[in-house]
Amino acid sequence: MEKFGLKLSAGGAHNSRTMMLAELEAVLAAVPVGSDTADYCDAILQRNVLDKNTGSTQHKSLRHLRELYALNEATPIFGLLRKLHSIDATSLPLLALQVAWARDPLLRATTSVILDASVGDLVMPAALAQALETKFPNQYSELNHHKIARNAASSWTQSGHLAGRTHKIRQRVKPTTAAVTMALFLGTITGYYGSAVFTNPWCRLLDLNAERARALGQESHRAGLLNLRAVGEVVDLSFPLLAQFQGPTQ
Repeated sequence: MEKFGLKLSAGGAHNSRTMMLAELEAVLAAVPVGSDTADYCDAILQRNVLDKNTGSTQHKSLRHLRELYALNEATPIFGLLRKLHSIDATSLPLLALQVAWARDPLLRATTSVILDASVGDLVMPAALAQALETKFPNQYSELNHHKIARNAASSWTQSGHLAGRTHKIRQRVKPTTAAVTMALFLGTITGYYGSAVFTNPWCRLLDLNAERARALGQESHRAGLLNLRAVGEVVDLSFPLLAQFQGPTQ
């Protein structure tokens, strides 16, 4: 999975930053699709497209954005984000969440608190901090747990799962066909075959049950973002727009 850009190792950008949606959007606006890693670095360090005051903050922003998104179109998970974002820019919050979630174990550790909450529930930072302690016992101080929890809460707000500045309320997200394409692609390359692809972790991140994921997959098919043939438990998926990043399909 790591060759596709997923990360399984400990640590993550949420130790000091959120998923940096505004910064990612600024970089994507400044760097055209098809650019190489040097172009992304130049945009942040030389052209200062993030409008940072010092070289130090520019370098830190670059480092954290690379931790979260790779900023290398040869890394499939980022190349896929760029391709889908160019098709539907409104999908960026959910595309970014899926990529950041795949690359940051700290963000992943808070997932159950979000997905187990019902729409309208108040989500407390203390619950996110407790989830981190459960997942990573004795690895972070109490102060760091709460810092990471605040950063994660901000990321879940940027993605649309939470709403509110001080009091975070659970909201249901509205996945686009581009976001569902990302979810089905990531599910496929991580080994979810047949009808199980509609219950993969990225579909659950989009607040989708299997039936709704299948229906939106058909919408993605009609939009030309993927090829889907599903009859009962037999599911054939392919990604003609993303063939260079395609893993085995069934």
